[in-house]
Amino acid sequence: MGSTFYVSADREQAGPWTFTGEQLKDCVRRHWPDATVSGAFENFLEIHAEVEPGRWAELSYNLRHGAFSFEDREPHSAPLTVIYTALHELAPAVPVVWWVDYDAELEALDLAGGLEAFIDGFPA
Repeated sequence: MGSTFYVSADREQAGPWTFTGEQLKDCVRRHWPDATVSGAFENFLEIHAEVEPGRWAELSYNLRHGAFSFEDREPHSAPLTVIYTALHELAPAVPVVWWVDYDAELEALDLAGGLEAFIDGFPA
């Protein structure tokens, strides 16, 4: 069984993100019109977007806890592209952290350096 990665606001530095599920849905569909963002089943949005031809992002957003999650499947860059795009638009000044399900140590991710730097800041 694979691991799950999580990405959220750094609540110690800035508190939670303030965007709504509707704002996230609109953002994803604006950037990837063919994306599917399923309703808020049990406080989760399920996002499926083809970020480039043949490269699909599958991720969830927990509405209650304000955290994205995705399975440890290559390429990580696909879900990270969706996350970066949404955060760059909806919460560009809020510090971001990530962690993996088996280790709760929070690691910073930097939105300021652009998409490539954001993806490069994630473990390979």
